[in-house]
Amino acid sequence: MLSIILIIIILILAVIGITILIYHQKFQYLTIRIDEAENNIDILLQKKIECISKIIPIIQENTKEKDFLEDFSLIREKNKNHFEANGFLKNSHIEIIKVVGDYEKILKNDNFIVSLESLEDNEEDLVASIKYYNDNAVDYNHLIVSFPSSIIRIFLHLKKKNLYSTEKKEIFEILNK
Repeated sequence: MLSIILIIIILILAVIGITILIYHQKFQYLTIRIDEAENNIDILLQKKIECISKIIPIIQENTKEKDFLEDFSLIREKNKNHFEANGFLKNSHIEIIKVVGDYEKILKNDNFIVSLESLEDNEEDLVASIKYYNDNAVDYNHLIVSFPSSIIRIFLHLKKKNLYSTEKKEIFEILNK
């Protein structure tokens, strides 16, 4: 009888140990993917800063907007996280598109067209990287709150990951108001 109880205890401990290993590996896998996405986003945000920095003088020279995005240079000085930088750059991109709508003659400037195409290509890559990050962060956050991985999270001191806001999310929030 004692040997049966001992075998049951060993089996329970083995199942618990295997469960801990599996969920620890899931956390590590998602952490690596999230870190990879963050690195890609960082590179793309830096490239977006460079693209916009090239566009600003062209707009200032070819339009009446002499003080166009004059505070843009502060983005390098301020220590913004990816989420803040992305929001700031997204707003700057919107301002550039507005200027194109107001001053269509700027579309005849070859340097502007090349820079704008580069910015648009960068934006597509950035949107894809943000989607990749958000998808993995959602999976990670799901593990954080679901059982039994929520218990493992406590021992590993893991916290939820923030998500990048997307237009779909913003539209959904507006519709819910």
